[in-house]
Amino acid sequence: MADNVKAIKKKDVKPGMYIRGYGKGSFLDPQVEVGRFIESFEDIEKYLPDDTEQVEILTDKFLDLPGKKEVKSKRTADTAARDLAEALPAARKVHDEAMCYVKKMISDIRTGKSIEVAAAESIVDQIIENVSVNKSALLTLSFLKNYDEYTYTHCINVNLYSVLLGKDIGLDRATLQQLGIAALFHDVGKGRISNKVLNKPGKLTDDEYEIMKTHSLLGLKVLSSVKGMRKEVLRGVVEHHERFNGTGYPRSLEGEGIHPFGRMIAISDVYDALTSVRVYKKAMTASKTLSLMYKWKGTDFDPAYFNRFVMIMGIYPPGTFVQLEDKRFALVLETNDDAPQKPKVKVLFDKKMRPVRSECIDLNSYGMEGQGMKVLCQTDPSELGIDMKRLAGFLT
Repeated sequence: MADNVKAIKKKDVKPGMYIRGYGKGSFLDPQVEVGRFIESFEDIEKYLPDDTEQVEILTDKFLDLPGKKEVKSKRTADTAARDLAEALPAARKVHDEAMCYVKKMISDIRTGKSIEVAAAESIVDQIIENVSVNKSALLTLSFLKNYDEYTYTHCINVNLYSVLLGKDIGLDRATLQQLGIAALFHDVGKGRISNKVLNKPGKLTDDEYEIMKTHSLLGLKVLSSVKGMRKEVLRGVVEHHERFNGTGYPRSLEGEGIHPFGRMIAISDVYDALTSVRVYKKAMTASKTLSLMYKWKGTDFDPAYFNRFVMIMGIYPPGTFVQLEDKRFALVLETNDDAPQKPKVKVLFDKKMRPVRSECIDLNSYGMEGQGMKVLCQTDPSELGIDMKRLAGFLT
């Protein structure tokens, strides 16, 4: 360890310190880069997870901060709940239209028909508009999903997450649209793979895996024949399984040799796959998914894009189901940028999963003297016998 690097415990972190990163570098406690000054106690919550043990600081950097009062979120949980309820009908309409389009698209590919690009552009434009108005609405729908329709919802969710990432890094509207189209089409090549391999309820054999890996090039072949398809869209589709360290397929590209669309879609693709229920696996919670994906930052994923993705999605994204410190269960309404571990939630059940009078609370300012309340854990509602559609109904 360099002379200017010191490992300390999280409880010893103070505003003004420069955090190089946290974690011990093991599989269960991966090293996560932070690379920034901590300007407030809110920053400690924002950038260091609850279970952080070891934090590395740079002893030769310190920010001289003027005293300032703690600032809590001005936007109330009731406001977040109202805005989400108002935005959900439009978001659901877009989601349903996208679902119909993707089902037809995959059917057309299987039967050799051409893809309707104009319809795809319209869907992507509506998604861009919706996330600009209230990103929580579409994110909520993305987590309240059914594994029976994974093939279709996966295309929609990868599109949504990629658009959010592209918007966050400042892509202009035209480029953002092309990114969205590439993400929506990223798996079109699977329409040319037999259902026996595609929907196998278990681990693929080596031969089957090699067949599955051809879907990137098959997607390129399908889309190359579509009139007006942009080159960057084609690259996003064919390169979404390339990996930042060159270990991906089909061409073993690495680093910035992979098109930005491919690098962004790769992150969205893996995130949605891990957080989805499949016939052969349970869904991984969003928080555990990000922890696992941290291990692959810089190897599988572009580090800069991944860091932005983490900030966009948050530890507890809208639509995720959590249990609070007081053992009640709640649905996340909206993240708090200044305290991502303490989102705004709508309480729905007591500790025994009995319905209670709903209460919208901001965990960042709830409880004794406004000190807030923590999330105890994130859980899969289906494992508790809660139907996904029923959960969505509680928000309107």
